[in-house]
Amino acid sequence: MENSSERYVITVGDAGLEIRDSKGNALSLTAAEALMLLDILKTEEEKLRQVADQASPMPVRFQL
Repeated sequence: MENSSERYVITVGDAGLEIRDSKGNALSLTAAEALMLLDILKTEEEKLRQVADQASPMPVRFQL
């Protein structure tokens, strides 16, 4: 497993949503596209949590 320390800046504005990495690469979404992505992520939340738990290097898991 590769450790990642990449940081992203997420900005929500009148034009929609922008995700920018530290190298200046950006992903821009309209408000409608961002809402569709949010809906997809909500639908897949349980699977994403399972994958993240399996990839986590921490032996202890914290529940929120």
